[in-house]
Amino acid sequence: MERQILIFIKSIADKNYFATYIFFFFNSCLQILFPPYPGDTITIFQGYLTYRMGFNKYFMLLSTLLGSFLSSMFLYYFSYKKSDYVLNNKYLIRLFNIDKIHKLENLFRKYGVFFIFINKFIPGLGSLTFIAAGIFKLQFIPALLSILIANILHNTMLFTAGAITGDNMDIIKASIKEYYRLIVVMISILFSIYWVLQKKLRKNRS
Repeated sequence: MERQILIFIKSIADKNYFATYIFFFFNSCLQILFPPYPGDTITIFQGYLTYRMGFNKYFMLLSTLLGSFLSSMFLYYFSYKKSDYVLNNKYLIRLFNIDKIHKLENLFRKYGVFFIFINKFIPGLGSLTFIAAGIFKLQFIPALLSILIANILHNTMLFTAGAITGDNMDIIKASIKEYYRLIVVMISILFSIYWVLQKKLRKNRS
């Protein structure tokens, strides 16, 4: 599937720059709204294509950031307003693994919007986390800021990696593995810092 998509993107890029920007906007939407879609792979390829073919890097990155942010906010807002529907819809339960959502509740209560930010970088949990944030009624402004920052960092890192790796599928997949290893290390460090700060705050209060 990934190779076919890359071939399709190349054919668009050779013919129409504007259509390419539009494609990457919808690519980032699909990554959020349809989790089986290989969005990270395509975003890395997008970075490579931008530098190889002379696309405007700001417009290219903006197309991806807009698609990712708007679709993420859609999941959050829709789940906030229609939580009962989301929790009982068989298609959504299967697509987003919503049966796992109750396992996230205690973590959301404990870490709040910080948990949204962290989970954006964990494969398979990004979209479910945005849905959970809506169902658990996290406040709008903190949720919006957390989703915005997480999307900017995640997609910019993938986009930049693409400028380095090229269009070789094996290298792209290896880059994604290394990227997620790095993310795991960073998340572990952040949680350690958070835990230490929380411990100090509790000591000071007592």
